[in-house]
Formats: sequence, C-alpha cells, structure tokens
Amino acid sequence: MAENLSLDGVVAAQWGTVVRAYCELMDDVMPHLPDSEQIVYHRLFRLSHVRQSPFVKCRYEDLAARCGLSLSTVRRAVKGLRTKTLIKTLWQSHSGTTFHVHLPSTLPHQPVFLHRSRRGSDLSPTPAQASRPPISEAFTPEDRALFIDCKQRLGPVRMNELTATAVEWLTERAGGDPEAFSDEILRDKIDELIFYEVFGPERRKSYEELFTCLYRC
Repeated sequence: MAENLSLDGVVAAQWGTVVRAYCELMDDVMPHLPDSEQIVYHRLFRLSHVRQSPFVKCRYEDLAARCGLSLSTVRRAVKGLRTKTLIKTLWQSHSGTTFHVHLPSTLPHQPVFLHRSRRGSDLSPTPAQASRPPISEAFTPEDRALFIDCKQRLGPVRMNELTATAVEWLTERAGGDPEAFSDEILRDKIDELIFYEVFGPERRKSYEELFTCLYRC
C-alpha cells in the first residue's frame, strides 16, 4: 500500500497506456457509479493499473483508510463493483485480498450496468434513480428545491461522511450485515440524514412520518 514512491520509472515508459486507461475510467465508468464505488474503484486503479498491473493485494482495513471511508462502506462498495464485473476478489487469510481491477475494454462483454445507463439521456445514474422515487419527491416544490440545493452544497467530503454513517446505521439494524439492505434504502437513509441536517424543526414536522414509514415498509 506504499503509494508515495516515485512514479518516474513506473509510468514514464508506459505513460500513454496509463493515460488511456485513466481516461477510460473517468469517461466510461465513473459517471455511472455511486460515490463510494467511485472512490474505491479509483483507489484500486491507482494501486494497480498505474503500476502497470491489473492486480493489487491489500487488506480491507488498509483500503478503507486510503479511501477515507468506513470499513462497512468499503465492503459494500466492493460488493457493488464485483456485481458490475469491474473487479474480482480473492481473499487470502494471511496476506489480505487480491483485487483484479478490470476496465470495460478488457472485458469480453460490455458490463450490463453501462448498457442500462446509456438508454436515456442522463449519463450519470446514481442510487437515487432506482425504481422507487426518492423521498424528496413527497416534499412541496419549494421544500424539494431547498432540499436539493442544500444537498448539492454539502460537498463530497460531507456526503462521504453521511454515506458512512448511513451504512453503519443500516448495517447495525441488519444484524451486522452490510450487504443486507438495498441501494434504495441506503439512498433514503442518506437523504434522511441530510433532511435533519438542513431543515429546521418547523419545516421537518410535515415530513418526519415519511422516513418513519420507510423502515416499517
């Protein structure tokens, strides 16, 4: 996991290959991943392809520290990336996990999630585009606009913190399994945390039952 070595000798000889791979990652993959998967995939790419290898071996705890995410959030992101066939993992008890980091161009078939995301005009799907609409759709137009504006102003660091908090809360509720709940529930829990952060008590009164119902349904 030592990343602070000089890249002069590693990258110079294959600079074009690295740049092409990075552009593919940024243009063809990142816009179609949730935030936590973007962070983990980006870090794994840094540890593998930038070093001229599709493989990297590390512990989940070390990967979480490098990503600035909780361990449960990283485990969930890895599950999502495996489902999308962007990575394969091989766990070894004494030496950590070997991650095989794929680029779409190295796969025999285009990943299904990319086919789905390109059918419409929006090229940046997120968990908020799942089959059930986000809870903010139940807000008044004025409150929905305020909520979306405040959410956009939070920035990636705060969003990552809220995502980690949501994953940990849902994981505890699911008996310690970070993979037991859907992306829709995770999205709604993140929105609930944002809701309590950006709306005052008076504005919250009309909507608090909406979130209570989510976890009963």
